[in-house]
Amino acid sequence: MRHSCSQVKIYHSGHHPEMMKLEVNKLGRPYHKIPKIFNDMHDSLDAKLNTYFLKKYRVNAALKTMSFEMDAWQKQTKILSSDIGSLAFDIERGLLLNVLHDYYGLNKERQENISSENAPVTKTEERLKNKLAQELVALITGEGLFGKELQIKSDPASLITQWSYRINFTLEGYEGGFSLLLDNAHVDRLLVNLRQQTESSAISHPEKPVAGLQTSFMTLPVHLTGRLVSIPLTVAELLEIKTGDILPMTPCDRIPLFIGKQPLFNAVIAEDHGKLFFSEFRELNTEKSYD
Repeated sequence: MRHSCSQVKIYHSGHHPEMMKLEVNKLGRPYHKIPKIFNDMHDSLDAKLNTYFLKKYRVNAALKTMSFEMDAWQKQTKILSSDIGSLAFDIERGLLLNVLHDYYGLNKERQENISSENAPVTKTEERLKNKLAQELVALITGEGLFGKELQIKSDPASLITQWSYRINFTLEGYEGGFSLLLDNAHVDRLLVNLRQQTESSAISHPEKPVAGLQTSFMTLPVHLTGRLVSIPLTVAELLEIKTGDILPMTPCDRIPLFIGKQPLFNAVIAEDHGKLFFSEFRELNTEKSYD
């Protein structure tokens, strides 16, 4: 018999793994599964981002890490719209200037001065940020995240600072990272798509429920009955039996065992520490021993 027990690990404050706070209004919905959706796509996103930066800017950049945040507040983002709702893109200025240098040939010394002096954003930076927003968001959402290809357009008229979810992408090769921000409608669509994929997987693999049915069937309880003795009597002899009468009987060498009325095995009665047990099982048809 195997015994299983749950394991509990206690962490000291400040030494626990990264945790995500779940708001009360999100209870009962699998918001905690959204990081897994993106992490499962890590390899494909890495390959697409690497190809994108290599072709566009001749730089061998790769996806290093992704981090996640619910109910994020962020301003000065590039807001986009799709047929689902609103989403946004933001990029660290250091990364933007690196891309600008590779794309337009910005002087490195001037690039460092812009970054260090915290100079106002130039029109060239704005245009490149718009270009990156359109292309990178289309690249990421084109992974089938929402079950269909989104028609993404720039939406400069919208002013949104509060977002349901933020995914931060850190690059390796380029210093810095960028963020994708989703509104409630996009997050809801993510969860719907996840549920539909789970249901579709269950339909396309019918052997799993069958296996579960077999397991349930094999654990059904069965009542095994042993017939110790059999005494032939006539009706007249049966009617003459009174309280206190003793019937002579001799146990059989092997005891038949039944499930309901169906005979299944023969067995021998064995005694151990004052208790009786069935032993040396043999099938009735083949007389196969199960000692």
